[in-house]
Amino acid sequence: MKLFQKTKFLSDSDMQRIHEASIYLLEHKGVVFRSPEALELFKERGSKVEGEIVYLSRELVESCLKTVPSSFKMEAINPDKSVTIGQGHLTIHPAGGEVVLHECGGVRRSQTGIQDFINLQKIYQVCDNIDMTGYQPLSPADVSMETRGLRCLYETMLYTDKPWLAPMDVGGTEDKRREIDMYRIAFGDEFVRSHYVTWSIVTPESPLVYNKDSCESIMEFAASGQPVALVSAPMSGITSPVHILGTIVQANTETLAGLCLAQCVKPGIPVLPSASLTYGNLKIASWECASPDTALMLAGAIQMYKDYYHLPARAQTGVTSSKCLDYQAGFETMQSLLLTALMDVDVTSQSAGSMENLLTISFEKTLIDDEVIGRVRRIIEGIEVSNETLSVDIMMEIGHGENFLMHDSTLDHLYDGWQADISDWNLYDRWKEQEQPDIEKRAEARVKKIISGQNVILEKDIAAKLKKYLESYGMIL
Repeated sequence: MKLFQKTKFLSDSDMQRIHEASIYLLEHKGVVFRSPEALELFKERGSKVEGEIVYLSRELVESCLKTVPSSFKMEAINPDKSVTIGQGHLTIHPAGGEVVLHECGGVRRSQTGIQDFINLQKIYQVCDNIDMTGYQPLSPADVSMETRGLRCLYETMLYTDKPWLAPMDVGGTEDKRREIDMYRIAFGDEFVRSHYVTWSIVTPESPLVYNKDSCESIMEFAASGQPVALVSAPMSGITSPVHILGTIVQANTETLAGLCLAQCVKPGIPVLPSASLTYGNLKIASWECASPDTALMLAGAIQMYKDYYHLPARAQTGVTSSKCLDYQAGFETMQSLLLTALMDVDVTSQSAGSMENLLTISFEKTLIDDEVIGRVRRIIEGIEVSNETLSVDIMMEIGHGENFLMHDSTLDHLYDGWQADISDWNLYDRWKEQEQPDIEKRAEARVKKIISGQNVILEKDIAAKLKKYLESYGMIL
């Protein structure tokens, strides 16, 4: 048995108050849905609709909550790398939305290209602690906005065999259908109809608005039988109340509204709520993802999703405001990642390679963060508790003042302990003799080896079908 007790910040009565506050807002203030189709769906379920504002009743919300599964499996083209969300495994997926590339030595490059995106996918593929690939850790400027999302998904499919996360740069409903078509080409029509192969990231406009694209994403993916990830991302004092608790209430309210739309489209479709709340740093007119206040907001939201609603939970965590790979980058990354992991979060975003308040991505930090995640995973495994591990018999056998080095138990478990991958644990003299004693330089050397040595791994016939499909829409590959 593993001994591990997750952290709690909210009492049962606190969570009940947050739920009741959300229900009050849904019933009396309502939520804007800028989609005629979404409005009709709510009308059919008996909701009061005034213009674009939908008033969601307690009965609708609670009936929809009952149909959402507490876990679901995300399939990979390599079945051995599929992951189940919501059953105790900490699933890591890539960063998303960063616009600058930090290169070793402090160079910042705002003009990124498709090769940079491909290189990141190659890195994700070899990182043991990154479970999913794809998404949009940067936006290639050398690919048009109209085709960028589909091109990124195509490159992800070519170079990785972990679950492929849908990109953000996908346009309207037609492009979302093309995206699903690509999964059908790769997995087969029947497989996609009966399995979960991706999810749609949907972010409401705080406070309390789902724009047309967000509504269409929810409806298209739910209708296609694919999960929906709801990323409510209010900033305290800016797009939500200044109080931490009020921001948690607003994010919870926005999430419940999106969940209801997904269940109105297809009851039972998985919904993955995300704790992506941030502290508005009004002192310097910015927002701060690495603040302890942000960490507390995430903790409260995760606890609501996990303990009150019994849903799987995602969080935007493992983040830093640092502009370089320094001490600050390390402690801020560990602060947010470890706390959310101790809250029993199921999925994390931004946990590998992200810097500068989600504006910057780093190849080298991605590799370093892979080890940080490994450390966190070891911690949340907890302590093995059994008669054997109590070690009383072992201590009885060893004389006072003697050592345990040659005892059978030591030799049997000699290599069981967690080991650092890119950190240095050598004594000073051996560390100083290394060719690359600095951790960023060591990571840079490994990055160069990874991106120069990995080729396309997708089956050739599937790759050819995907290429032909995209070229039929005028894409130049």
